[in-house]
Amino acid sequence: MPTLTEARLTLLRRRIAESGDALSGDALSGVVRPDTGTETAALFGEFGIAERRMWKIYELDPESLSHNIGLVLEFGGDRTVESVIAAAELLVERFDVLRSVVEVDDAGVPRRVPSPRQGHWDATRSVWTWGHDGAVSDSAEIDAVATRMTRTPFDLFTEVPMRLRVSGRDGQVTMILVVHHLAVDDTSWPLLLGTLVSGEWPGDIDADARPAKPDNVTAAEATDAAVRHAVSSWAAADVRHPLSGELPAESAAESWLSPMDDREGIKVSAPVADESLTAFDRVAQTVGATPNALLIGVCSLATFALTGSPDHVLVVPADNRRRPQSPQHIGYCGNIIPMRFRIDPAASVEQTLRDAGSVIYRAMEHSGTDFGPILTALRHQGGRFPVMEIMASVRPAPLRGIAQTDDAPVTCRSVFNGIANYPLSIAFEADDHSTHVEVDHQPGIVPDHIAARATGVLTALVDLIPTALAGTVAELLADLDRRVPA
Repeated sequence: MPTLTEARLTLLRRRIAESGDALSGDALSGVVRPDTGTETAALFGEFGIAERRMWKIYELDPESLSHNIGLVLEFGGDRTVESVIAAAELLVERFDVLRSVVEVDDAGVPRRVPSPRQGHWDATRSVWTWGHDGAVSDSAEIDAVATRMTRTPFDLFTEVPMRLRVSGRDGQVTMILVVHHLAVDDTSWPLLLGTLVSGEWPGDIDADARPAKPDNVTAAEATDAAVRHAVSSWAAADVRHPLSGELPAESAAESWLSPMDDREGIKVSAPVADESLTAFDRVAQTVGATPNALLIGVCSLATFALTGSPDHVLVVPADNRRRPQSPQHIGYCGNIIPMRFRIDPAASVEQTLRDAGSVIYRAMEHSGTDFGPILTALRHQGGRFPVMEIMASVRPAPLRGIAQTDDAPVTCRSVFNGIANYPLSIAFEADDHSTHVEVDHQPGIVPDHIAARATGVLTALVDLIPTALAGTVAELLADLDRRVPA
């Protein structure tokens, strides 16, 4: 975790004071008020519990870029500029969250309200924009425009949480799409991008596959169980920072401020070999885990290989969207699941992966309980903010699973917002054809030698593990060091 300097304390206290909150447990955990457990959050306007947590983070630092998501979509084949614009207009007509701003009442409760917008052409009718002023010339290079749009803060009190820019010619149309994370999560892409790709509104086709919202009693019992799990594992007093191997030095009170700061980051990526993934899927069957869970286990082994910390916590994002929470009405429904891994270098690789699977599944039993109430309970018990240095995730690429036709292909690439939310973030991302690993890090916090090795260590572990199950972790890491020298 970054050093809590006096300058950072001053900044964070000012942000909290400006937001009108005292240093209460609810303010610092991002919980505005208890979730009722009812299905009223299905109605447009009212925030879901995860949105309230993210909104509190936004209020503390509205100039932050950390939750801006930028994509560049390329439409080929028989797609015309007019058809892409028509799809965009259909999207904003149906997707209520994207055409709304936020109001906060006298009690501090945020709520979305509709904010009508119209798309418009520039003077030469060569660039169509929606949700921003479009003050960039058509001659500007697309990646530069996309970076500027992505690295411009959203004023969510006056600005809708999406910006669109469409340019090009028929058969070669480019859209820059920038959204604030308050409005979307990974479960939003099938509805949002599905509309843009197909030109038709698919509706919330995943609703029946989502769990129902629990009643109040069930939710309270689940929160108690999640807190007990936290105290016995990832929130225990002996958890160390994996990058330094040290115990937290701040007081419990100071620790609740230290995570609330963004830092500039660096992102690198590397492909994962298809044949290695095929073999890796067979390993998942051997150890009794899903391939996605096994890749989180790889992230744990990589953390040990990179930092030397055999006992560490990884923070894993998870979906927490419920049946009535349609993406067009409720935006961010993500959750944060910390997991504590303990690695024995003398244990076999197979047993280590089995143990990792057990850790993951025990933690995921509590994925239905939002992180905010758990933090509030920990703080009220006098605990410290959890150690959260490394984020690990396995996620689908935005266009994964979205049907396309040969005569209207669409490609998508991400635009880096320049911010690393955690000192070190590891992500395996898969589309319909390939998988790659992305590593973001905060320079100056993550040592250079760790950052330089990270992608190589992750891809090499996927290559090596299928033939290393019978050997020890120490032997696997020795092979790894020969392949990816320090």
